[in-house]
Amino acid sequence: MKITILLIITILIFTNALTDAPNAIATLVGTKVMEFKKAAVLSAIFNLIGIIVMSFANFSVANCISSMVNFNDGILGYIVLISAIISVIVFALVALLFGVPTSETHALVAGLTGSAIAIYGINGVNYHDWINVLVGLAWSIAGTYIISVIITKSLKNVINKVSENKIKNAQIINTCGMSFMHGAQDGQKFIGLLIIFMCLLRKTAIPESAAPFDYIEIILFTAIVMAIGCSFGGKKIVQNIGSDMATLSIQEGLFSDITTIITLLIASLTRFTCKYNTCQNNVYNRSCQIKWSKI
Repeated sequence: MKITILLIITILIFTNALTDAPNAIATLVGTKVMEFKKAAVLSAIFNLIGIIVMSFANFSVANCISSMVNFNDGILGYIVLISAIISVIVFALVALLFGVPTSETHALVAGLTGSAIAIYGINGVNYHDWINVLVGLAWSIAGTYIISVIITKSLKNVINKVSENKIKNAQIINTCGMSFMHGAQDGQKFIGLLIIFMCLLRKTAIPESAAPFDYIEIILFTAIVMAIGCSFGGKKIVQNIGSDMATLSIQEGLFSDITTIITLLIASLTRFTCKYNTCQNNVYNRSCQIKWSKI
């Protein structure tokens, strides 16, 4: 069972890289600054860097996930964990089939919560960490919108004086930042999940505030798996977000990426689990010509 659970967690990380990480390259590909395959490889590299660097800079998101639910040792703990993971994988693969961008990490939160309540009852949930999730979700929407307004109004006049080639180069840099922040946010959530698994395996208590140096192998494993998944990309999702859902100019693509990077950075430096694709889609609603039939 233990090997099976580890395999399923690995599939979940890989699935997230296929279905959520493509948002990072959507504007770059949608504005035709870079072709899909090159953008996917670029995203893979910076997702890997983001997971490693942010884990040692600020481990709060991983700690939030690992302490969200009370796990008991033994078979019941494994049942809660595997039930949550399988539900997320099924959800993500159905979304991938239809080209719908999803947040597997927030699905993970819901899956862990539902499984814990089913086994342990309502007392199996730590409400303090759940509040951080709700605040993060609200920040994904309201925070992104506010930052988008500020960024657009501040840079709109300046950007018109910048050459198109410089804007395209800036977009490439922003895509690196977007991919870095995806790794920083979503990578830590899966690290938190693996910390739960390791503690169940060792029959030790799950720490409320884990130290990254105690889990170096988990950090590296998560980074490598996510990078591999990102290198394959999710071409249908990239097309849906980057061109089918919205008509983007290179200027709008630049504003979108800057806003998303700032929103995710603020969330990652706190204990908030921020919804990656909600941040980006909300920017589209603010600054782009939306094709509502695609939403």
